[in-house]
Amino acid sequence: MSESARLVEVVLPGVVEPEGLEAREAAAPVPGEGEVVLAMEASGVSFAEQQMRRGRYFDQPPFPFVPGYDVVGRVHAAGPGVDPALMGRRVAALLKVGGWASRGRVAAADLVPVPDGVSAEEAETVVVNGITAWQMLHKKSPGARRADRPRARCERRCRLRPRPARAGRRCRGHRHRLGPPPRGAARARRHAGRLPRR
Repeated sequence: MSESARLVEVVLPGVVEPEGLEAREAAAPVPGEGEVVLAMEASGVSFAEQQMRRGRYFDQPPFPFVPGYDVVGRVHAAGPGVDPALMGRRVAALLKVGGWASRGRVAAADLVPVPDGVSAEEAETVVVNGITAWQMLHKKSPGARRADRPRARCERRCRLRPRPARAGRRCRGHRHRLGPPPRGAARARRHAGRLPRR
């Protein structure tokens, strides 16, 4: 078997220290419909891989497996239905697992072209890190949460407001989904005098 038909991969055999990772040879993947095979140039070692090594990452595959969440490489082979112009192009992708290998199969639709003049190492640092930063700015920051507050207040009011069972299941003002009508909804101040004292 030719050298190009083989790959080297780093396998996580179980819950081990970094010294317990294993390097193995295996058959190189063949691209299917709409897929490419990347010749890997860079892959990250991030919090995700460290948690996988400890067996603590959400939805990780069973041991043994090849970790490697984000990768940068060049398109080495393309399957049917893939634009031939991608051949030899440097691209980035998120795999979740499988990136710690010299070759990797990826859906062509998941590739992001790396601009000319940007090295593989530079591009790799902004894949997971860039996505994480975007999520922090647009999903978790106080400003992002503030934009959701009017909707959240309306949703709380709509859920607490009594309405008949035949009422629509969507708030007409904000179009968010509503659950089933609450049962026995009433204002506490109207019944404060009737509640038994403790």
